[in-house]
Amino acid sequence: MTAKGSARTTKESPPSAGSRSEGSERLLETAERLFAERGIDAVSMREIAREAGQRNNSALHYHFGTKEALVRAVLQLGMREVDILRNDYVSRLLAGQRQGEVRALVEALVWPLASKLMTRKGNTYNRFLAAVQLHPDIELSAPAADDIDRGFRRVYEFLGPALPHVPESLLRQRYLSAINFLFFSLADFERVSARRGRQNRGFDMRRAIENLIDMLAGALAAPVSTQVQQLLGEVRAPLEKSPTA
Repeated sequence: MTAKGSARTTKESPPSAGSRSEGSERLLETAERLFAERGIDAVSMREIAREAGQRNNSALHYHFGTKEALVRAVLQLGMREVDILRNDYVSRLLAGQRQGEVRALVEALVWPLASKLMTRKGNTYNRFLAAVQLHPDIELSAPAADDIDRGFRRVYEFLGPALPHVPESLLRQRYLSAINFLFFSLADFERVSARRGRQNRGFDMRRAIENLIDMLAGALAAPVSTQVQQLLGEVRAPLEKSPTA
């Protein structure tokens, strides 16, 4: 389960990890960087090809067919890597019997996306995700067809028992909102990391990420207010009165 969602994607599948050539890898990396820096619509296939060292954009069309398919390929490549890390994190939580800890589950959401911010500069995937999320015609959930969001779904499955006071309909809304907030926050951290200058010297990336985890855990676990409980009651009342309910 991801947040919102594929650039009216075509049905052709992007090249698999095993079949990608060095040239297509360079095209994917270049596309991710340019989309992250300038937005999806502001970048043409020709610009991507030129930045990747191609004389024309025929290589892009050969490997990916359309711009929509290229966006989907970049999404899938990054999500596949993140999903492996997230599933490993969840498996470690299970081994340590920590799957009932809300903050630990949020760590499993955050760190697979945030870890590269701690190890190297030049990251662009979080900003790419934010650009995709802002695009009106792109569904982040579309790549889930290849079962590369299993980690997201495992975290959500454990959150329910960990937060018994939050009704399922509210938990789903909170979870999707948390994912959106996660994408945009990490994109902002990535922008700060990419900047050079004295104003960034006091920015503590580790502290920022841990504080983000605290905020997301607090939002997910927040008490259900009287106002929201009343609105839930208004929704349930007609169902309880219905003879077919």
